[in-house]
Amino acid sequence: MQVLVIGGGITGLAATHALAEAGLSATLVEASDRLGGKLRTERIEGFLVEMGPDSFVSYRPAGMQLVGSLGLEEAVVRPLEPRIVHIRIGGRMVPLPQEMGLVLPTRLQPFVTTPLFSPLQKLRMGLDLVLPRDGLARDVGVGVYLRRRLGPALVDRLAGPLLGGVYGTAIDDLSLLAVVPQLRDAEREHRSLFLASLAAGRARRAAAAQGTRGGVGSPFVTLAGGVGQLVDGLVGALESSSAVEIRTRTPVVALARAGTGVEARLASGEVLRPEVTIVTAPGPEAARLLDDVAPAAAAGLRAIPHGTTAVVSLGYEVGQFPSPPVGHGFLVAAGERLSIDACTISSSKWPGRAPEGRVLIRAYVGSRSGSAMAMSDSDLVAAAIHDVAITLGARGEPVMTRLARWSGQMPQYTVGHLERVASVLAAAGDVPGLVLAGATYRGVGIPDCVAQGRAAAVEAARIIGGAAGGTATGAAPAVRERTPAA
Repeated sequence: MQVLVIGGGITGLAATHALAEAGLSATLVEASDRLGGKLRTERIEGFLVEMGPDSFVSYRPAGMQLVGSLGLEEAVVRPLEPRIVHIRIGGRMVPLPQEMGLVLPTRLQPFVTTPLFSPLQKLRMGLDLVLPRDGLARDVGVGVYLRRRLGPALVDRLAGPLLGGVYGTAIDDLSLLAVVPQLRDAEREHRSLFLASLAAGRARRAAAAQGTRGGVGSPFVTLAGGVGQLVDGLVGALESSSAVEIRTRTPVVALARAGTGVEARLASGEVLRPEVTIVTAPGPEAARLLDDVAPAAAAGLRAIPHGTTAVVSLGYEVGQFPSPPVGHGFLVAAGERLSIDACTISSSKWPGRAPEGRVLIRAYVGSRSGSAMAMSDSDLVAAAIHDVAITLGARGEPVMTRLARWSGQMPQYTVGHLERVASVLAAAGDVPGLVLAGATYRGVGIPDCVAQGRAAAVEAARIIGGAAGGTATGAAPAVRERTPAA
C-alpha cells in the first residue's frame, strides 16, 4: 500500500479514484458502515429522498468532470420550470426577483419592481452606486460588508437566507474572503457591486445568445438517481480497481510518526504504514487523529467551528394542499417565527422525486434555529410539519417522514477562516507523508470537495515520486489536477 485515505466521504472517494487512475495502490478506510458521508440518497415509499445535499453547481468544473469520468453524463438533470423561489417575510411569500446573481440583480427592472423591498430600502441600496471603494485588505463578515454598502434590508431579507443557510453560519460571522471573495474583487474592479452584477448579467445574456457556456440558466444540477448515484459510481469504479482496497467499519484510533512517514493504528489493533496518509475526515475527527502526530494542526482545526444541521423530508398527497405547490421552495428571512431556515419543494424542482400524485418537501434546519436543533427527533419533525402547514397550507399528517441530523459536521467559515486553514495546513505540512483535505478547509460544495480530493492525490503522487527519485511507478506525472479548488 502506497497511500492510506482516511474517510469515505466524497473527498476521500475522489482522492482514492484519482490515485487509482494514476496507478498508485491505495487503501480507503471508513469508520461507519457506509461510504459517501453526507451524500446519501434513499428510496422510501417511492420518494427519492436526499439526506444531505441534493445538488451541486455546474460552473465549478470538478463535479461535472467527475460525472464525465464515471460515464454518468446521461444521468445529469437540471431544475424543472418554473424556477420560482420565494422569501418568507412578514408572514407572507414574496417571489425572489428574477435574474438575480449572487445577492444582487443582473437586470435592473425586476429588482426595481420587486415588493421584497420598500422604496426607501431600494434607495439605500442605491447608495452603492456612489459610494467609494472600501479598500479593505482584511477579512470581514459578509453581513458587515454588505450592510455597509447596501444597507440592512438586503442582508436580512436576501443575503442572510441565501448565504447563511448554505454555510450554516450567521451572515455577520461568515468570512467574506473564504466564501464570496468575488464580491471584494467586483468592488475593486467596478467600484459598485450593483454595476458589477449588472455587467455580469449582460455578459451571461450575451453568452446565452451565442449559445456558449455560462449563459443564462440555473447553475445547479443533480443526477437522476440523486447525488447518491455519484457515490455509487465512484464505489463501483474503485471496486473494479486492483490497486484499491476499501474497508468500512474500520475506525482509525490514532496516527503517529514512524520513520519518514505516518503510521495509523486501527481499532482492531492493526497498524498500517503507508508512504502517504491523506486525512479527509471531518474537522473534529481529523483534530483527534492529529493530536499526537501534529498537535499544532489539531489545535488549529479545533479553532474552526463546526455546526449541526438537519434535513426533514416530508411526503404528502397532492390533495393535502389547497392547490398543487408550484416553484422550487422558499427561504426564511430574519425575524420570522419559524423553526426551519428553508424549504425545497423537491418534486417541483427535480424530476422523479415523488410518485404521481404526491409531493416531496425538504425542510432545512440550521444556523438560524439553534433552539430547534436542541429538540428531540420527533419534536423536530413535528416542528417542520407545523411550519410546512402554515407556509404551504399542507393539511394533515404526511404520508412519509425522514430526518437526517448531521451533528458537528458542518464547518463554519467564520471571519479569519483562510488564515486558520493556512496555519493548519502549514503545521500538517511539517509532518512527512501527511496530507489534509475536505470540506473543513476550502469549500463545502460537492465540486469543492472533489477538487480537494484530487489535489490531495496530486500531492501524494508528488511525495511518492520525490521519495523514489521520481521513478516510483511513474505516479508523479500520471495524476494531473484538472479541477482547481474554489
